[in-house]
Amino acid sequence: MNKINNWIWLSEKLYPDNQRTVCTSFADGTSEKRNYCVAEFKKEYEFDEDAESLNVKISADTFFRLYINGEFVGNGPACAGGDFESENSPYWHYANNYSLKNTGKKLSVFVQVQLSPVVMTDISCGRGGLATQINAHFKSGREIELATDESWQCRINKAYTEPFCYDGRIMPSEWSNAEKTSFERHIKDAPIPMLSFEKIRPVNQKKIVVKPGETKEFTAEFDKIYSASADLQIETDGCEIDVTVGEYGDVISRREKIVVTENMHYTDMNFHSMGRYTLRIKNFGQKATSVLPAAVFQCYPTRDEGEFICSDKSLNKIYDVCKHTLKICRQTMHLDSPMHQEPLACTGDYYIESLMTAFTFGDMRLASFDVMRTADMLCENGGKMFHTTYSLIWVRMLWDVYMFTGDKNLLNYCKDAVRILLKRFETYLGGNGVIDSPPNYMFVDWVVADGYSMHHPPKALGQTCLNAFYRDALCHAAKIMEEIGDGEMQEKYLHDAEKHKENHNKIFFDKEKRLYFDGLNGKTGSHKWLPENIDGRYYSKHSNILCVMSGLCEGELAKEIIERVINEKFITELQPYFMHFLFEALKKTGLYKKYALSLLYRWSIMTNACSKGLQEGWIKPEESYSFDHSHAWGGTPAYQLPYAVTGLEMLEPGYKKIALSPDLLGLDSAYVKIPTPKGYIVCNIKRDAEPKITVPESIEFNIN
Repeated sequence: MNKINNWIWLSEKLYPDNQRTVCTSFADGTSEKRNYCVAEFKKEYEFDEDAESLNVKISADTFFRLYINGEFVGNGPACAGGDFESENSPYWHYANNYSLKNTGKKLSVFVQVQLSPVVMTDISCGRGGLATQINAHFKSGREIELATDESWQCRINKAYTEPFCYDGRIMPSEWSNAEKTSFERHIKDAPIPMLSFEKIRPVNQKKIVVKPGETKEFTAEFDKIYSASADLQIETDGCEIDVTVGEYGDVISRREKIVVTENMHYTDMNFHSMGRYTLRIKNFGQKATSVLPAAVFQCYPTRDEGEFICSDKSLNKIYDVCKHTLKICRQTMHLDSPMHQEPLACTGDYYIESLMTAFTFGDMRLASFDVMRTADMLCENGGKMFHTTYSLIWVRMLWDVYMFTGDKNLLNYCKDAVRILLKRFETYLGGNGVIDSPPNYMFVDWVVADGYSMHHPPKALGQTCLNAFYRDALCHAAKIMEEIGDGEMQEKYLHDAEKHKENHNKIFFDKEKRLYFDGLNGKTGSHKWLPENIDGRYYSKHSNILCVMSGLCEGELAKEIIERVINEKFITELQPYFMHFLFEALKKTGLYKKYALSLLYRWSIMTNACSKGLQEGWIKPEESYSFDHSHAWGGTPAYQLPYAVTGLEMLEPGYKKIALSPDLLGLDSAYVKIPTPKGYIVCNIKRDAEPKITVPESIEFNIN
């Protein structure tokens, strides 16, 4: 199929107020009109023979729902958001591709497109638009190409009065001809499969019947927290339904209002983080109203291929909760949460989730897609990203995804972004040879130190962490350049890394305490994301862990520091997110087998409190803070537990050559199944018995 660029939209003459909107809900100005609407498009085709198959390519600005012959096909587009505080229009829009079989002689296409400030994970040019291309194939060998044009009919469904409000008493506008848009978008095919959709029922499934003049409430409870839309089968001649979508406990993710005057099947336009929802049904009709509640669960299509089962039920529970939370966070990009849906700039979250994916679901295409789109964003913005630390973590993520996939094309695609990013960070270096004047020092961890959030710390609390991430990025960049054969840049990054190590240790290592302190004092300028600098010297677990992980500190001193991090009290504790970096430091120091399993039990704090999904932490950063329960980035046990038992190390990219070090670590038994592009690695261990290990024939391996 050719690249589509046949964009249509509502007539500007008929709908002058429904042409544009602000690009994102995060970056919009309060004075700018949102111009919300749901536009509907349709086209009927009739063929002289049955269509054997259809290939449908579709994109929209921004959210669409596609129906073929009255059946729901999918929604999209496969777009991921840009950065925080960025109002730049995206360079690329992505087209979804669908294949359908035996659709007959008649073809009915119906599309709903939502014009609205989108959530942060979506991207928009702020201009309504729809583009489709349909290739119909017939048994005779004939092929017909169909596309959106002025013959398509369009209207506004005025029942959608504003986001999350539907009033069926309001009639849609009349159908009219669509218009071609003058605004062009660059289109790419999404290199990932389209999302899967599954109807799920509440565990307390029942039809709610409400008599005329009465009001009833019902809470539909689900077995887990899902990335889902409320789905209601409604029989009525008049009712009003308030929907309150929640996760767990008192955590609310969305409120909706629905008014219906006739029987209908209602599905919310957007997905939420959903563990339950409460319906308040008011019947203002003449007949009884009945509502059958359900939900439509959407996620990246995958089978539960990875497994971890051991003799300790609490660890099994931890693994299962982490894995499920990862599943609901796998959409057209890895999400921090189906509730928050942070933009692509939250790379620190998606880095951990990509590693979890490698050992659970195995399909690394989504992680590669995240890496590539982040590279695009870095190139477009001159290497600048809202989260300074996350931009550096992206280099580590690129390397790790490459090691699991062996896809050298990924490195070549991203090489310019690596250079641009590190070139920008050179401008942040001070005369002392370390990062001294960045725009901010975030993100470290979701904790508070001395009244300052480590989400956006002042210099005295964030400088060492940022410098450690910089050193880590330089080291991984050198590996990347070696792989793609750029010896000159490899040497530069190795040289820069060693010079930075020397300068860093002169400045930030306290020889008396034998610890790294968190940053220098000095004026940095006030900014909402960079607090005015504070006096004092701080010593956190975070900075010391990162100094070990990044190779700024090695040998016996590194071991000593990690032992103290684990066994001594510091100014801050670690939240689940940052625990991942502690595990990486344990690997560096050879202390992994000594401490890993005992540290992993800490997740029982969360899974015992809520087994439906993984909450953000075990320590409230602030007293008033309410945890969500759908954050996969805190789920490193889904990666660490299989690693702990198998000891799997990638010796050559793409599972060409691996090493295994099976170990029960004190357990009585453990079974691990890791999916790879070449088949399953299976490790079955029981106390006092030889490990049973199965590795695909095409993978070279050794057992330590």
